[in-house]
Amino acid sequence: MSLPKIYDWEKIRAALKLLSEEFPAEFPTWVLIGGGACWFYRTSLQEAGDRDFCVPSVRVEDEIHWLSKDVDFMGLTEAEATALLQAPFKPETHTISYRGLEVDFLEEGFRLTMDVAAANSRDVRTPEFRFAVIGPAFLYAEKCALLANKSRPQDVLHRALLAEFLKFEFCSDLETPATLDPHDWLGGARTVKTADHDFFTRDPKLIARLQRDICSLTSHEHRSLKHWAKHHLPGYTE
Repeated sequence: MSLPKIYDWEKIRAALKLLSEEFPAEFPTWVLIGGGACWFYRTSLQEAGDRDFCVPSVRVEDEIHWLSKDVDFMGLTEAEATALLQAPFKPETHTISYRGLEVDFLEEGFRLTMDVAAANSRDVRTPEFRFAVIGPAFLYAEKCALLANKSRPQDVLHRALLAEFLKFEFCSDLETPATLDPHDWLGGARTVKTADHDFFTRDPKLIARLQRDICSLTSHEHRSLKHWAKHHLPGYTE
């Protein structure tokens, strides 16, 4: 049996670079979603080298499930995308073929809309180009909703990866109080808990680290995080 095609971040990065060069005016408004966004967070988590939260193990034969397309975006309607890329939309793959890439523009998901994606994206800068990627909390909420309505192997892999990335980020943000934004942190926590009610009560490592991190906060502006912990984090005490 031949080995499956292995996807990696460099393939996605090359696709993003190509599209940024081809459409310099439009590309900055497109938000990377789907498997490409999940792979961005996979690479980010791997590079972080966190002691508690890391990329979940994936069997080699399962790697083929990571991407169903080359890149998925929000930011254009189907009609706008076909007009801009000057290629037809293929209903069987839900993609547009362009310069050897399979590109999808999703107008609406279970939790994501184009407006939600635009309002909750992150700006990523590389030495060669910049792009927008959907925030991990909203992507996690979308994956939870997908799994509640469909049965696709890539969504299982994506949700597991995003859960570990979110655990890492919730903790690492608390551990850098000088740059911590309580409003943003609580907003992300609210989005995640709405999608997955037991997220903050399931993993003992996450609970213990959040307890320690929040307890160590001393600034008055962080009092809302302590209030959150009292109501949502098992065993939290001052």
